[in-house]
Amino acid sequence: MRQGFKVVGVASILLIAACVAQPEAPVRSQADIQSSVTAYTELGFAYLEQQNLERAKRAFIKALALDGRAPDSLHGMALVYQSEGETALAEDNFRQALSGDKPFSVARNNFAAFLYANGRYDEACQQLKITISDTLYFNRQLAFENLGLCERQRAQWQQSEQAFRRALDLNEHSARALLEMAEVKEIQNKPLEAWVYLQKHFKVAKTTERSLMLGINLAEILGKQAEFKRLSAELARLKQ
Repeated sequence: MRQGFKVVGVASILLIAACVAQPEAPVRSQADIQSSVTAYTELGFAYLEQQNLERAKRAFIKALALDGRAPDSLHGMALVYQSEGETALAEDNFRQALSGDKPFSVARNNFAAFLYANGRYDEACQQLKITISDTLYFNRQLAFENLGLCERQRAQWQQSEQAFRRALDLNEHSARALLEMAEVKEIQNKPLEAWVYLQKHFKVAKTTERSLMLGINLAEILGKQAEFKRLSAELARLKQ
């Protein structure tokens, strides 16, 4: 079963003003062109944030008409096509967005999420390994967590554990990484270590059916009868 592989939300990709003005025509200089490309791209992401795919697409198309290799615009088009289920077009735009010399880790993480969603785990993991090598990437913790999930799908438990450990190095209170580590340890038949990670998870996150089921199973294995009863009762209340 695939767990929650995360993409970088469009609100994190560009800081968008509450109202983005339409670029003015005619375009005369290179500076004007780049300004218009930026404005159309920001407008596209604003529409994408609102799930208005048609208007987002039109804005990105206008940006690409001015600069057909604009990475942010290509990334935006990839996300639109992905949302529309146009897999081949989405992949083509992701690859074009990533074809430049500069790191584009936001787009690469989202490309990895696209590959993961299509069951292409080997390729997704490879893209994430490139992403985590960018030490300046603002969301590197997320990339490590995604890599951990990706390696888990490949049954590469040691690599999965290493990725989640690195995520916890960056944020020891990551609820997601703590829960994933608990599950990895359970799979590795290390219930006591799994229990420790799960208790840390409970301290920073609300209980869910998934976390409670894991806790109940571990409590039973470890002979923690009081915890078994408490977690079972909490799960019953949650399901009401």
